[in-house]
Amino acid sequence: MAKATRASRGRRLGVTQLAKTPSRGSDRARLTLRVDFGPYGALGPGKIALLEQIERRGSIMAAGKSMGMSYRRAWLLVAGVNAMFAEPAVAKQHGGSGGGKAALTAFGRKLVVEYRAMERDASKAADSRLRMLQRALADTPPETTTE
Repeated sequence: MAKATRASRGRRLGVTQLAKTPSRGSDRARLTLRVDFGPYGALGPGKIALLEQIERRGSIMAAGKSMGMSYRRAWLLVAGVNAMFAEPAVAKQHGGSGGGKAALTAFGRKLVVEYRAMERDASKAADSRLRMLQRALADTPPETTTE
């Protein structure tokens, strides 16, 4: 069985994930927010970043590409977000000769704004505790396996 990394242990606990580079103290611990809606799915930093890229680039394909994911993966994530809520977050226009376009709906923009506000609020609330955990880290990170 593969040894769990610090990040995977955090995900398994379902609360936070500590990000840190190999040099102790060279990067701050940060809180990662994931909102779990049970059978409706979850909303986290990856989906929000994808929505932001769609708004910036005007297409699902370009947004996915900018994040290093396939069009299919990006499309499936968007479809999941759209199905999760009563209103769609992304409006798609099917392509013709120039390809399809996509844009955030008013609800999609509000979703991003509210998620980012929750992130800021949670980070402020946890800041002193995150600093304590950062100071408590070992001098060197544990070795991880890729089995």
